[in-house]
Amino acid sequence: MPSLSLPPLLLAAAIALQPPGQFHGDEPVARDGETWLALRASTDAASLTSTRLRVRAVEDPILDEPGQTSGRRVSSALEPDPDAEGAQVLAYLRGNGLAAGKVTPARIPERSQDGALPSYRLEFAGRDYRIRTQCPPMRGDPPVARCAVVLVGAGGVEQALMRVDARREVDIVLLGDDATPQLLFAGDLDRDGKLDLIFDTTDHYNVSRPTLFLSSRARDGELLHAVSTYESVGC
Repeated sequence: MPSLSLPPLLLAAAIALQPPGQFHGDEPVARDGETWLALRASTDAASLTSTRLRVRAVEDPILDEPGQTSGRRVSSALEPDPDAEGAQVLAYLRGNGLAAGKVTPARIPERSQDGALPSYRLEFAGRDYRIRTQCPPMRGDPPVARCAVVLVGAGGVEQALMRVDARREVDIVLLGDDATPQLLFAGDLDRDGKLDLIFDTTDHYNVSRPTLFLSSRARDGELLHAVSTYESVGC
């Protein structure tokens, strides 16, 4: 039987993202007892902290019969009471180029309201950035178009974080299948002095797809590059 393991060079370069919380049994990429970096963030501070993950079998409210435990809950000792104030674990990360320590977060003086198309203004390292949704004129009945959520950097340099079909209903533009893409974190995760993002690139109301974008992995013409995506389906 062929090996499913990655070659050493690819394994060293791989970066993984695991959100905390409860998931269907086949969704977590983390395994119980593994050491990951917990990204904890509050309004004006952030850090990556080494921690051992707990992956526990729990009842899946959608798939399980009473007494079954096919679901998985991912957590660590660093997670506080979810209702408490202060730094919360946004994600667990691991991979080459990421290390424990303080992380410089971006300021987000403007952000879109719930239900609105993604729109943010970011301030980082003395530079202004914007994330905005761009849609061409919509045509058809109902009117549809292919839209892009775009990061705009210094000098007006643009990069699409995601592209998604959209439709107009009355005076509202809906992305994908009633999806709500959103910014989860902005700051310097790889400590190269440039902006990195974790952005949920979901195209469906019942799908979460946080994606890690790192500036240190950017290719020609890019501000940053998508290095890891985690997809899960809700209840």
